[in-house]
Amino acid sequence: MNFLKYRYLFLTISLIIIISGITYGFLTGFRFDIDFKGGTKIQVDLKTEFNNNEIENLISNITGSKPLVQKMSSGKSSVSITTDVIPEETSEKITDALKEKYTTMDDPSIRNVQPAFGKNLIQSAILALVVSILALLVYIGIRFKTLGFISAITAIMSLLHDILIMVALYGIFKLPINSTFVAVLLTIIGYSINDTIIVYDRIRENRRKITKSTDLKDTINTSISQTMRRTMFTSFTTIGAISIVLIFAYLNNQQVLIEFSLPLVVGILTGTYSSIFVASSLWYIFDKMKFKSAKNKI
Repeated sequence: MNFLKYRYLFLTISLIIIISGITYGFLTGFRFDIDFKGGTKIQVDLKTEFNNNEIENLISNITGSKPLVQKMSSGKSSVSITTDVIPEETSEKITDALKEKYTTMDDPSIRNVQPAFGKNLIQSAILALVVSILALLVYIGIRFKTLGFISAITAIMSLLHDILIMVALYGIFKLPINSTFVAVLLTIIGYSINDTIIVYDRIRENRRKITKSTDLKDTINTSISQTMRRTMFTSFTTIGAISIVLIFAYLNNQQVLIEFSLPLVVGILTGTYSSIFVASSLWYIFDKMKFKSAKNKI
């Protein structure tokens, strides 16, 4: 299969998803959870259908400010209530008021996060991403020096592609951006770079075996074809395992597991796509540009 024939199509599709998703997220607002901005979150299964406005009014009368009331995706009767940071006494008043109105509700889960914690989390998340990307840049540059340092740069660009796709996904579907989001990103980076390294390693091996007169495009297409089966089997096996966790989480109303497993499934698909269609295409494009530049100098 001539994968590189459609390289500009694949890159255009990715750019459209990234630009439209992130733009939509900025226009409508990303859903930053209390992990980043601080606050109090109350999650509870009311065991009956509810009206968001009624709960908002009930809590506003207690706290004096309007809360964010959202129906949780894990159940029709489960609600997530987010407010500014409130003391324990106020949380107890809210719980008592809810129990008085919804007598069959479960015991709520209450979590308080101070704004300072959110600031530290953002700094730690950015530091973790930067350090991991720089470490990968050095590792790939050394391991694949025969392909040129440009291979390391394009591999990192492929990782940034996966990160931006996930940011776009969170912007479009309004998934909560919290510590789970950071864990998902780091997991996807590790998974995606593994696939990319396997493809690059096969390209390096084939360049040794095939004469230099052979078209580089053919070498890359052959390498991708040879690793395709392994990549697809690995990806679908992993997705199958995570999908079981996702189904279990939905059936048992485990919101944290849903917030982790759902974007992880999408992220693995994105990482597989980028390893096959993005990383090699970018490397081929940049390598051709470098070759033309060197030729012009001569």
